[in-house]
Amino acid sequence: MKSLIKIVNEVIKKSARKEAMEILSKSSQKDVDEFIKYYKDKKLNICCLHLDKLKSDLVDNNKITHNKKDHFGHTFIEFDK
Repeated sequence: MKSLIKIVNEVIKKSARKEAMEILSKSSQKDVDEFIKYYKDKKLNICCLHLDKLKSDLVDNNKITHNKKDHFGHTFIEFDK
């Protein structure tokens, strides 16, 4: 089995990898295992959606902050006015 870092490096674009690892490091083992399962099942787009959900949950629980330029956690697209 590949390490989590190698999976993130394969699935996530370079500019978003640090944020993805931060999300996974602050998530439960169950959530990390689910991320790995999606990878094994070749559901790579679901890996990203899972990171979005995890990030939103972490923000809601004040375990992580959300910045406008973050890659994950968006439940909708924000447009600059």
